[in-house]
This record gives sequence, C-alpha cells and structure tokens, in this order.
Amino acid sequence: MTPEPSNRRAPVLVVDDDIELRDALRDLLEENGYDVYCAENGQEALNLLKRADPAPGLILLDLMMPVMSGQEMLAALKQVHALAAIPVTIVSASEDPPEGESFLHKPLDVEALLGIVEKACGG
Repeated sequence: MTPEPSNRRAPVLVVDDDIELRDALRDLLEENGYDVYCAENGQEALNLLKRADPAPGLILLDLMMPVMSGQEMLAALKQVHALAAIPVTIVSASEDPPEGESFLHKPLDVEALLGIVEKACGG
C-alpha cells in the first residue's frame, strides 16, 4: 500500500515584492492548509517554477515589481506550455488589470481570495 501525501491540495505561488503582504498571504494560506511558495519578483518566480515539485495550482501575482513585473511574467508564462496551464490571479492595487486574467484588488477580500485558492488548488 502506498502512503497518501499529507496534503492533497496543490500549492500556491505568491509573487509580490511587498514582504509584509507576501508573509501575510503565506501565513493565511498555510493556516488554511495550503503549501506556499513565495517569490519577490517575476524572474525569481520563473526560476522557482522550473524546480517546483509539485507545481503550484495557482499563482497569485502582483503587477508592479522590480526586476520583472507581473505583466512581463505573464508574457513569459505563456511562452512555456507547462507553465501556461497554471491559473493566475492578479493581486494588485492597479485600476487597470490585464484583460482575461482573474483579478483581486488590494486591499484583499480574504473570503474572495480563499474561494479562488480553493477552486484552483482544492479544498
């Protein structure tokens, strides 16, 4: 008999340059039973995705970041077939989110966030 993994939910990748928000999201998601990967910019997130096992079930992505913005990361994700399939939710204070992407406005509605995560990663 093969042992079952302790957490059947897919992990979440949080990509945000605001360390306080990143840590708060990690704590919230971990308290709700999710494994969490974190990155402070798009380039760091892409590097993490190359070695993430298991792959995240959802990417929570800020738009305004140094090194590689959220929009640049979205474009890069779409160039790699295995990464393009990962759902992305934009988490930003921007009033002009990219079209066609799930969007949560900062400050975050925690219930809405957890609903999106549960739908993408399992509950």
